[in-house]
Amino acid sequence: MKELTNQAENHTDQTVLSKELLHLLGHSRHDWMNKLQLIKGNLSLQKYERVFEIIEEMAIEAQHESKLSSMKVPHLAYDLVTFNWKSKYITLEYEILGSVKDLSYFDDKLVYVVRKLLHLFEQAVSKESENHLTLTLQTDSPDDVLILYFDFHGLLQNKEVFDNIHTADRSFYHINRFKISDKECLAELYLQ
Repeated sequence: MKELTNQAENHTDQTVLSKELLHLLGHSRHDWMNKLQLIKGNLSLQKYERVFEIIEEMAIEAQHESKLSSMKVPHLAYDLVTFNWKSKYITLEYEILGSVKDLSYFDDKLVYVVRKLLHLFEQAVSKESENHLTLTLQTDSPDDVLILYFDFHGLLQNKEVFDNIHTADRSFYHINRFKISDKECLAELYLQ
């Protein structure tokens, strides 16, 4: 009887996982179709230079996604790859500077810090403006420190949400730089 229960639970887990994978593939396919439409539209307008720019952007994005997927930070990779499918008010771009390394030690820490800051940005932004956030993960820094850069451009209506950022529990990260205005924010964090 216990074996049947375990098989049923395992089947349920596999069904949930399969549905999530199909959902993710659907979003990914939608993104690729949008990019192909951009290319087709620019080709029909004979804007060949823009076509090459779009293809280059796609290649760079794929390289960063490949690096991220190879760094053994599955939770962070999932959050970053799927963020734009969920967020309504911020477009996230991410890049990896440095070589591919095993960052599994940092996965939970990265997820905590990135989710926290993304949540703060989502609370702070104007819902009526175009908001863009670039997250840069630098892996080749001295002293085995991982550096995160958050570079925001858009409109921040509620900057007060960042007031406690310097007093929050930061036992494993250090805010090296934090500058904010109504239209920009730059944060540099060190994780150890």
